[in-house]
Amino acid sequence: MSFNDGSSSSGGRVVNFQPYSRTVLRDLRHAWLRRHLWFVIGAISITAGFMIAMTALITLTSADNRAGWYLLGIVHAAMVSIVLYGMQIGFLLQDPDGIRQLRGAYGEENTRTELRTARRRRLIWGWVDSITLERGDLDHVVVTRRGGVLAIDSKWRNGVDGADLQAMVAAAGKVRLRAEHLTRQLLSSERGARHRAYGGSVTVRPVVVIWGAEQQRLPKDGACIGGIDFVAGSHLRRWLRRLDAEPVAKEAGTELLDNLDKFRAASARTERERRSLDSHP
Repeated sequence: MSFNDGSSSSGGRVVNFQPYSRTVLRDLRHAWLRRHLWFVIGAISITAGFMIAMTALITLTSADNRAGWYLLGIVHAAMVSIVLYGMQIGFLLQDPDGIRQLRGAYGEENTRTELRTARRRRLIWGWVDSITLERGDLDHVVVTRRGGVLAIDSKWRNGVDGADLQAMVAAAGKVRLRAEHLTRQLLSSERGARHRAYGGSVTVRPVVVIWGAEQQRLPKDGACIGGIDFVAGSHLRRWLRRLDAEPVAKEAGTELLDNLDKFRAASARTERERRSLDSHP
């Protein structure tokens, strides 16, 4: 089983990684395109007209010139890129939630990159991304080698005020409760030997990983605020290396990761079915 590349497999299934923020961003973009359908059609039509005109001009003037065909390819690629880029910028400028979700997706993907390296360096057994629950979601559930189970919430911040800090602390507390409930639910179905490998219970440590300009203001060893660990994204591996609290046996860690991966696949399938029903009443 692999938890550190583009997809993970369990029981013959392949589950592609998709940050929750990316899913929300995609839905917001589709909704924006539907609201501005005529604008989109107009932009595509004008672009297509220019492409036809440039194709005719270059073909007539440089029909036997390889440089002309090369120029035509550049013109086509440039026009398509401009119209797609313009629509993306228009969406981000007009949708108040678009930028926030885009930053959230970047944060989750950056954290995943760090976890991939941490697993390669034998700091963690593995992790599972983007677990959808009935009341919220979990960005990353990480099974470490010497630090128990971590529930990581990735955030992108260029600045933080008091209210935002308290909101992040409160959100991380809820993430811990969700992760603890989920891991205990999964462990309760395991055989006794594996369950005893955790000492009969599991403690989930909530961690907020900060990306963006705000991470430069955090100490290299992180900060604990309201019982929640805040760690700069660029120093996440350093922080993981310093963990030495709750050793996790390989067999127990692998079993928990397998169960988490199966749970994620099942919950993702349920969510897709729900979205399908909502879109086809």
